[in-house]
Amino acid sequence: MTTDFLPPGAYRPTNDRWGTFARLSASLPEGSVAVVDRTVAKLHPGLVPALEARRPRAIVQLTGGESAKTFAALEKVLAAGLSLPRSGTLLAVGGGTVGDVSTVAAHLLKRGVRLVQVPTTLLAAVDSSLGGKGAVDLTVKGRVVKNPAGVFHYAEEGWLCPEFFSTLSATQVREGSLEAWKMVISLDAPLFRRYVRKPPELNKLVKDARGLKERVCGQDPYEHQGLRRVLNFGHTFGHVLESVSRFKLSHGDAVGLGMLLALDVGRHLGVTPEPVAVQAEEALARGPGVLGRERAAALLGRAPMRDVVTLLGADKKAGAAGELRMVLLTAIGATEVRDVAGSTWRALWPAWTKGKRP
Repeated sequence: MTTDFLPPGAYRPTNDRWGTFARLSASLPEGSVAVVDRTVAKLHPGLVPALEARRPRAIVQLTGGESAKTFAALEKVLAAGLSLPRSGTLLAVGGGTVGDVSTVAAHLLKRGVRLVQVPTTLLAAVDSSLGGKGAVDLTVKGRVVKNPAGVFHYAEEGWLCPEFFSTLSATQVREGSLEAWKMVISLDAPLFRRYVRKPPELNKLVKDARGLKERVCGQDPYEHQGLRRVLNFGHTFGHVLESVSRFKLSHGDAVGLGMLLALDVGRHLGVTPEPVAVQAEEALARGPGVLGRERAAALLGRAPMRDVVTLLGADKKAGAAGELRMVLLTAIGATEVRDVAGSTWRALWPAWTKGKRP
């Protein structure tokens, strides 16, 4: 597919460039706007000077985390980009939340400007920085609902700078690894077997995960065919856990626990064979190191049921008549999308709140 004369933000195959930020930033057009995670800027003192050397119109520093995905943060980025021409570039340097708000801003500014993603967390590198999706959160009945207002706006380039991964905490490495293993478990059985035998080095994990996600997104760039639903494995209850924790539980860890609950639903419905569920859960524990079920139990046990129902009902993937549209594993590397009745997950609730497999 040719990318000449495509409208801003339209689907483009992943265009990854690996190297140091100093080297890659030398190609940034002058007069760009950069959105930077301020913690990353502190950890990497050369980042802002490298950007300043390119004479940007503005460098907007945001605090990473869910507070970066608010309309207030979005307005701040939009205001900084008011003088950016439609041919201009918006550079996003940070984790998934900074990348999300930057994607929305790039889509809205002048009805679309050029976007370059520079993921600084493993989670953003393997998942959120590619695929074109960006969103901001809304608060409904006192609870934050993740990603209900969003856009598709594909980045023209992705810069992968391993130096940023060197300052990540063990928790940040784990949550990014969980998202990568999610794709391997649900999309590629041969790669899963290789990972079980020998867990990959970090850079290979990133390259493999990005390749798997691109393979899916290239077939269904705007989610018109439903093929991208497979990427939501573990997200249905993962988003609930994330929200009821008031985002003290990281997104990657929430998805990891969400995968365990999805395996339970699949087993209960007879979609996920018992040996497959066991194999997947053991791999998640030994490989990326999924949190124990007691963490999910602690969160679900104190969450009012009405809040859980509200969060599930607000899920963009919800099916008809209040059913949940969940991605369930049928085999390693294979999935099926099922509408799951409320009575199904409620039957599993007592075990979940005790930290047990149903």
